[in-house]
Amino acid sequence: MARRVYYWISDGPDGTFDAVVTIEPETVIRRDGFASLAEVEEWIDGLRILMAALGAPVAQTDAADVPASIEAEPDRFCRPGILRTAR
Repeated sequence: MARRVYYWISDGPDGTFDAVVTIEPETVIRRDGFASLAEVEEWIDGLRILMAALGAPVAQTDAADVPASIEAEPDRFCRPGILRTAR
């Protein structure tokens, strides 16, 4: 059964962009430190291709629509550009 996948893009504190992807029911993946909005959108396009091959379309959402139980704060000890599972 295909899972619902959605993402949102947030502004990082240092002028970079962060992508947060949720694969329901409870997997949250975050990629921090994109230098430009074009770079993060290119990464999302690759995610769309990968997930479409798995039968799970990717949709954009607003961070305000995400349940409060999902922590989306960046890990200050994670280097920019690293893909990690959010806690």
